Amino acid sequence: MARLSGTVEGAAVMGRIPEDVLPFLLRLPSAGGDAEALRRSASGVAEWKNALSRGLLPDADVIWPEDDTFREAMIEALGDLDMARFTRRFPPVLDTLMKNILDILYIYERDRVEEDGEPEMPPSDPQDSQSMSDGEGEGEAQGSGAGDDSDEDGDGEEQSQAGGQGGGGDDVDGDDNVDDFDVGVDAEQAAKEQAKEQAKEKNKEMVQKLMEDFKEQWEPAVDKLDKAAKAFEGLNLDDLADGPEGFDLTRGLWQQTGWKELDSLRKKLQDLRELRDMVRSLGRGSGRGPLRRAPRQRERQGFPMGLVRSPMEPEETAGLCRSDDISRMMPSELTLLASSLPQARLLHFARRAEHTLLSYERVGWSEEPAITIEGFETRPAAECGPIIVCLDTSGSMMGARETVAKAMVLECMRQSRAQQRACFLYSFSGPGDCQELELKLNATGLYGLLEFLSGSFHGGTDVDEPFNRALSRLNEAEWSNADILLVTDGEIAPPDENLVANLNEAKEEMGLKVHGLLVGDAGDPDVMKSLCTHTHKFQSWSAVGGKPS
Repeated sequence: MARLSGTVEGAAVMGRIPEDVLPFLLRLPSAGGDAEALRRSASGVAEWKNALSRGLLPDADVIWPEDDTFREAMIEALGDLDMARFTRRFPPVLDTLMKNILDILYIYERDRVEEDGEPEMPPSDPQDSQSMSDGEGEGEAQGSGAGDDSDEDGDGEEQSQAGGQGGGGDDVDGDDNVDDFDVGVDAEQAAKEQAKEQAKEKNKEMVQKLMEDFKEQWEPAVDKLDKAAKAFEGLNLDDLADGPEGFDLTRGLWQQTGWKELDSLRKKLQDLRELRDMVRSLGRGSGRGPLRRAPRQRERQGFPMGLVRSPMEPEETAGLCRSDDISRMMPSELTLLASSLPQARLLHFARRAEHTLLSYERVGWSEEPAITIEGFETRPAAECGPIIVCLDTSGSMMGARETVAKAMVLECMRQSRAQQRACFLYSFSGPGDCQELELKLNATGLYGLLEFLSGSFHGGTDVDEPFNRALSRLNEAEWSNADILLVTDGEIAPPDENLVANLNEAKEEMGLKVHGLLVGDAGDPDVMKSLCTHTHKFQSWSAVGGKPS
């Protein structure tokens, strides 16, 4: 076998192994010291990764790891966790998983009991060894003395008879020795078999414990990952990496509370269409962004909202067309109408009746239900503007109102990500208590969302602070097209006069829209009117457990 150290073959093998896997393989007792074994292990790891990346469990024909007990148990554990589904969808999970498997394999190979069938021999007693040595010495001495006496006095017949008797004694002793040897071999073989079975049993118990720990470690992370994937369509784990190790299931985001609340609110949102529609209406600037090359869209009822060319929004001249619109017809058509010849005027009327007057094409971009078709065109960016959420978290918002408010925040984050819109949350209660969170699908944003969802509402209500901060944010270029969404039960004090004046100025000069979502009976309607341009009253109380009293 070629040793790794100081060999050209070993260096060549290590050079072909990915750097992130090589350190894990080198410390394995089964692969760390032999170039051929290292090559086989690297090939096995590659085949496992290839299968899992395609959403399949490793093939049983892949003889890696070489220990059958460990290999079969690990494949079974991966199947129990439905891990192949996640490794296909989220490549960062696969990298972390393979490193974890190599860690477990190292522990197993380090601690496993050899199954070579060699029993552990009990330590020998020094006194027994000494007695055996003494006995052999005395026997030799007695034999030597008898030989000396008979050399002088014994006759030939007696010597012959003694010799015959001695020969017969040798045959009997030989048979006994053979039987004793067979018994000894059988006993040794039985001891080896017993030791081998004991080693197998110990290794099986060790593997079982390792697999239990493996599943106990991965089950919560897989469950949370499943919840995240359902809540945010097209989730990319690279966006959620919170450290150099990428997907780390042992700390940070995946150990955070709030996942249960996230999944519960996601299910409730399926029945809260009015919240989804309201979020979709927020944000200015749709169809008026910078021009870019994008897939064509065509109007089609029943499909998601898109951006299509429409003559109902005559904003620009796109070219020439045929129509019956005299306000857009070419001067040449007007000359026919102004002609003194009856035939020319009749030709004009005929063309108008047939909608074939040569005209300027005046169109614009309109938000309509649409489907994407083949081909590309230069079109405005279809994204709506950002969303700024001002959320009342006072004590009066507890219960079903709190559920609606948190569901609204989650839906804002989901739609802003799906539509590539920015979203910011100001959660406020009493004076001086205003928390900020950018609802962006990265590790920091999702961590903050989970903390918010697992928290409770309490305190008073001071609406001035969040609105002042929101107006300051509108002065930033990134947020200048944002709309403000106020979620409250209406039990708020009248805002400061300067705040109302600044809001009205932003509404007039910037086209700001302030939408109010009432999740209760309004305390003072004039307060909401002074703040909001649009007011929506939540109606779907049955979806959140009934209207609060």
